[in-house]
Amino acid sequence: MRVLHVIDSLSGSGGAEQGLVREVTRFAGSTEQRVVTLFDRMELADQLQVHGIPVDVISLREGSGSRTWPRAVSALRHIARQQQPDVIQTSLFLGNLVGQLAGRSLRIPVVSNLVLSGDLESLRSYQPGASTRRARLLRAVAGWAARSDLVRFRALTEEVKVTNADLLGIDLSQVTVIPRGVPRPMDGPTPSPAELGLPPGPLAVNVGRLAPQKGQTLLVEAFASVKEAVPAAHLAIVGREGESSDDVAAAIDRLGLSASVTLVGHTTQVADYLGNAHVFAFSSLMEGLGTAVLEAMAVGVPVVAFDIPPVREATANGRFGTLIPVGDVAGLASALTKRLASERRVDLAARDWVRDHHDLGRIAGKVEALLTDAAASSARHDAH
Repeated sequence: MRVLHVIDSLSGSGGAEQGLVREVTRFAGSTEQRVVTLFDRMELADQLQVHGIPVDVISLREGSGSRTWPRAVSALRHIARQQQPDVIQTSLFLGNLVGQLAGRSLRIPVVSNLVLSGDLESLRSYQPGASTRRARLLRAVAGWAARSDLVRFRALTEEVKVTNADLLGIDLSQVTVIPRGVPRPMDGPTPSPAELGLPPGPLAVNVGRLAPQKGQTLLVEAFASVKEAVPAAHLAIVGREGESSDDVAAAIDRLGLSASVTLVGHTTQVADYLGNAHVFAFSSLMEGLGTAVLEAMAVGVPVVAFDIPPVREATANGRFGTLIPVGDVAGLASALTKRLASERRVDLAARDWVRDHHDLGRIAGKVEALLTDAAASSARHDAH
């Protein structure tokens, strides 16, 4: 089977990008693969190429995707004519749109990944420009592209499935829920807090790009109350700078937390920070799955998070995490204080549950089976 993967970029900080790379590098050797990116952000490309998976770049200009996507469709059609894939897999909004339009014109089946909630209110709240005329036009085009007999979908959660089916006007039968897989933690020693540039004492870790939907300003506000109860506590926020960078930095300064909160930035050492954490503090207000929550659970770090649907699913309805009403800063502070004031422990039940339900090898096998079935179904349909 020949698979052409289409995604906006191969940015090292993106959950969808990391998920794609992790999964496709575990597909069976009989699957011939190629990846096409729309933008020239290529931090993860080496991980594909070392597995013999070539990467093509269409090289749209950053920030121009809402205007130049027709050029990307034309470029992808050219690549697909050369490669003759049996199926196209797409990820992220623009990648889905471009891949579906190119596949539709060439009669190639498409499996598109749905990674974020399709709830319009959330999109308007946390995604700049989601209410503009151009955004509405793009959603209309995306809905038309999605309503094709050639397109099937993989959703990360049930909530993502239902909200996107409603947004795109597609039947729920077109959507298969397959969560994201999590690699097993590497064996070996964990660097000490001092080696990571952190002070001694109980540590709370947050992972996520500094963006409005990640809620880190609320987390910083909660941590000000935590410090009153646990003076030695420290918070490390691990993630690339984004639209909320200035707001988060201003909150830290306003609350006098500059010595108590570390903005780590983007790093490949996320596991090292989790390995020292007393608690994983997840303040996101909108997610597709919350892979960072699963990665924390995979190493047994107790989770405290806002109770949004994807996190509820990731923690088995709160069985493996303490879930707080969304936006409840006082409740978040109280739950974090309880964890940070207690002896550090490993949540063995959460760790085992992630290994049983989110094993990366098994998840990759399910994705590959979905792609194989889409290709075979299209071939049977064409034969008749």
